[in-house]
Amino acid sequence: MSAKKGLLPWLGAFVALDMVILGALLVPFWQDLRMDPQNVTGMLSSLLVPPAVLLLTTLFSADLKASLAFWRPRHALPGHRAFSKYLEGDSRINQGALRNRLGDFPTEPVAQNTLWYRLYRQHRDDPAVLDANKRFLLFRDLATLSFLLALGTPALLKILGLPMAMAPAAAIFAIQYVLACVCAQQSGIRFVRTVLAIESST
Repeated sequence: MSAKKGLLPWLGAFVALDMVILGALLVPFWQDLRMDPQNVTGMLSSLLVPPAVLLLTTLFSADLKASLAFWRPRHALPGHRAFSKYLEGDSRINQGALRNRLGDFPTEPVAQNTLWYRLYRQHRDDPAVLDANKRFLLFRDLATLSFLLALGTPALLKILGLPMAMAPAAAIFAIQYVLACVCAQQSGIRFVRTVLAIESST
């Protein structure tokens, strides 16, 4: 079973909500619009239908999406800090059992991620791991889409002759981007710790 299954409808639902918010934002500028606000949101919606959402999220590499979500240019994935940082602070993880099983924990980021990923592959079908991974992927991809909306929506509004709506739209989608990033970061940490917890208890 893949954790990516079912993500597209959720991303589409977030995009639909964004279009509702954008439509409400355009209401005060109704008189200045060259077209009906519903047509404006319809144009954006047509650009962000599920196939387009899938295309946009596929164009970005996993590393780039992780960098956008975790605000790190290198070693962005939480697995790079699995043993040096996230091993602590979770009562589900039996560190003694984990050390007996794995030996000395790696300290170098790439080595940490490599070992953690090997553990993940062993437990990837566990329901708890699947759920944690699905949440992480959802918010990571939502952060990527929000980043694109924060840049692209103001540009489209300018083209449509609505410069006065650019700043509010940029602010709304920038806030959404930050919130999605925070959720992705927390979900990613939870994902890493869930794998470690299961490994330490088997």
